[in-house]
Amino acid sequence: MILSSLLLAWFLFSSQLSQTVDRVQGERVENIAMTVASLPLVVNALSGPHGYDPAAPIQQHLDGLRQRLGVDFIVVMDRRARRLTHPNPSRIGHHFRGGDEGPALAGQHYVSVAKGTLGQSVRGFAPVKNTAGDVIGAVSVGVTQSRLAPLRGDSRLRLLAWLGLVLLLGGGGAAWLAATIKRRLMGMEPDDIAHLVAEHRAVLDAMHEGVIVRDAAHRVRLVNPAARHLLEAAGAHAPDVGARMADPRRDAGRGRQDVDLDLEIGGRRFLGTVRPMGATSPAAGTVITFRDSRELQRLGEELTGVRRYAQALRATTHDFKNKLHVILGLTQNGDIPTLSTYVRELVDLREAATESLVERVAEPILAGFLIDKQNEAREQAIELRIEAETVIPPAAGNYDVHGLVSVLGNVLDNAFEATADYDRPVVALTLALEADTLAIAVQDNGHGMTAEWLERVREAGISSKGEQRGLGLHLVETRLAEAGGTLAIYSEPERGTLVEITCSYRTAP
Repeated sequence: MILSSLLLAWFLFSSQLSQTVDRVQGERVENIAMTVASLPLVVNALSGPHGYDPAAPIQQHLDGLRQRLGVDFIVVMDRRARRLTHPNPSRIGHHFRGGDEGPALAGQHYVSVAKGTLGQSVRGFAPVKNTAGDVIGAVSVGVTQSRLAPLRGDSRLRLLAWLGLVLLLGGGGAAWLAATIKRRLMGMEPDDIAHLVAEHRAVLDAMHEGVIVRDAAHRVRLVNPAARHLLEAAGAHAPDVGARMADPRRDAGRGRQDVDLDLEIGGRRFLGTVRPMGATSPAAGTVITFRDSRELQRLGEELTGVRRYAQALRATTHDFKNKLHVILGLTQNGDIPTLSTYVRELVDLREAATESLVERVAEPILAGFLIDKQNEAREQAIELRIEAETVIPPAAGNYDVHGLVSVLGNVLDNAFEATADYDRPVVALTLALEADTLAIAVQDNGHGMTAEWLERVREAGISSKGEQRGLGLHLVETRLAEAGGTLAIYSEPERGTLVEITCSYRTAP
C-alpha cells in the first residue's frame, strides 16, 4: 500500500514539478522580454530606418545580455516579424519561427511554448512601443526544453530521495505495526480470526447457560441468546450492548467462592458465576454466566428425594429384619404365647404412632414423609419428636408439596447429622398452621455452630462437614425467598441449633 501510494505520488508530483518549472521559467523570460522591450537601444533600433546587420550594436549588446541571463535566445523583431537579433547571426533578417508572435505584435505580453529554430522552448513575449505608444516591434526571450531538462532531473532526484526516505520509514513502521498486531493477535492470520469468531458465536449460541460479558468500565460487550431467553422467561429485560451493568452479586462480601453465586440481573434472581477476564490486573472485564435457579432447585429436590427414599427404605428394611429375627427365634423356641404378645405390641405401637401423625397431618405426602423420617431416625438411634400444634389439612392441587418436603428434608437431615455422634440425640419438629402461613421449627441438641459459621452457613459450598457440601441451606433459603418465606437460624456451640421457617401453605377448598 505504501509503495503504491508513493508511486502514485511520484507521478503526480513529477507532473506538477514539470508544470512548476515551466511556469517559473515562463514568468522569468516574460519579465526579461518586458525589460528588454523597454531598453532605449531596442526602441531606437526599431523606430528609425534599420537594416538586418549581424554586426549591429544591438546584436552584440543583446547577445552578451543573453549569456549573462542564462537564456537561450533574445530576439528583437520588427512589425513584419523579421529578426533584428538572434543567437545564430545567419538567422538575422529571416522571419520569426513558431507562429506565436502575433499577439505580441498586437500589443500584448505573454508566455508561450512553441518550436522554433532552436527546438521546443518556453518563450516570453513583450511588445516594443515608441514614444507615441505605437507598437513598432516585439521582443521574444526563450529557454529551450533541453536547458530545462537538467533542472527537472535535479528536482526529480530530490523528490525521489525524499520519497525513498518516506518509503523506508513507512515500510519499517508498517513492518513494526504488522508484527505488533500479529503478536497481539497471538500469531493468528485473518482466516484464523474469522474461524475463531465463527466458532465463538456458535459456542455462545449453543450454550444453555446465559453469558454476559462486561469490559473494565462495566459496559456490556456481549449477551448470548440463552441469556436473553432466560431473562425474558423470568420477565426481565436483557441489558443492551454498551449499557453499564452493576455487579450482579448479592452475596459478594459473604464468601470467597465464585460458583453458584446468588445473582440479581434485571431485578430477577439467578445462580451463576462471576469471573475476571484475562490475566491482567486490574482485569480487562468480567464474564457472567448464570442459569435459572429453579432448575437447580428441581435437581436438588430430585437428588434429595432419591436419597431420602433410599435411607427410609434401608431403615425400614433393617427394622423389619430385626423384627423378623425375633419372630423367627420365638417360633423356633415354640413360645407361641410370647410370639403372639410381641406381634400384637408391634401392630399396636405402629398403628398408634401412625394414626396420631395422620390425624394431625392430613396432607398425605407430608404425612408419609414424616413417617419415613421417623423410621430413619429410629434406624440412627435418634429420638425424633414430631408435634403438630394445629391440624395440617390437605394442600391445594396447585401447591408444590414436594418443594415443602424438600425444604423440610434438608433441615431435618442437617439436624440428624449434627446429633449423629451424641449419646442421646434428640430432634424436635413442630408444625403450626395459621391462616395461609405454615410455621416450622426444628431444634436439635447437637454440636451447634460458632458465630462465624452461623454467618456463612447459608452460602453455597460452605459447610463444616467437608468439601462438596453446603448446598442444602442455600437451596432452602433461595426457595423460601422466591416463595416469600423466611429462614431464621439460632445456634450456640455445644447447645444445639434452632431453625425457624415460615412459608405459604394453600389448603384445598
